[in-house]
Amino acid sequence: MSLEPLRPDFTPSLRGDDGPALEPPAPLRIGLLAFGGVIALGGAWMLLCALLAPPVIALPLNRDAAAAAAAHRGRAVAAARLGVIRGDLYAQAAYADAKLFWLDRARGLDAASAAEIRAARSNAETALALAPVNGSAWLFLAELPPASAKAADQNGLLALQMSYLTAPDDSALALPRVESAFAASVPIDKDLQAFVKTDLREILTAQPSGRPALLSAYMTASPQNQAIFEALAAEIDPDFGQSLRSQTPK
Repeated sequence: MSLEPLRPDFTPSLRGDDGPALEPPAPLRIGLLAFGGVIALGGAWMLLCALLAPPVIALPLNRDAAAAAAAHRGRAVAAARLGVIRGDLYAQAAYADAKLFWLDRARGLDAASAAEIRAARSNAETALALAPVNGSAWLFLAELPPASAKAADQNGLLALQMSYLTAPDDSALALPRVESAFAASVPIDKDLQAFVKTDLREILTAQPSGRPALLSAYMTASPQNQAIFEALAAEIDPDFGQSLRSQTPK
């Protein structure tokens, strides 16, 4: 005989006193099923994008990197179209056309090259519409060959300034941004000069291997931009500024 007191049974039950088991209301069940379906579709979409996308393509900064990126162009474009709202995938699709940076701009564009430029620009603009803080994509737009020389200076410098505003401390972009700024045929304005000076300081103090490229950019700059180049460089490194003045511009 047990002396343990009896304990009431408090086990919850979904049954009424005499009725059948209670069930969740139909709208709740439908809502949960719909929510689960959306989650499953979203997971499948993300998985397909990941499987279709090529290895991550960063903004190519030289011909070899551009050629390597071009080899993945088909997959990058397909992944961007499937991603729809993925700005990063559209940026990679644009970067796959970076070989266009090295077109001979002294010669007129043929129809095929013009079509490639339009497609690359469209991908970059879509990427920026979806993710406007992508400094590399803004620089890509600044570097793309223009429809006309005049349009290039205005649109290119605007895109370059946006690259500075969205990625001011990206040291990997310092040299290509300086080169892009001084490649313009119009003088760069005061606001852009302040940004360029920051990148010049980064190169002259932390990236000494970039000095030959700076010299090359100086040699091909317009006379107005050469003077700006000299002044900015002299404020950071007087010896380098003096070495620029000793060069004979082409």
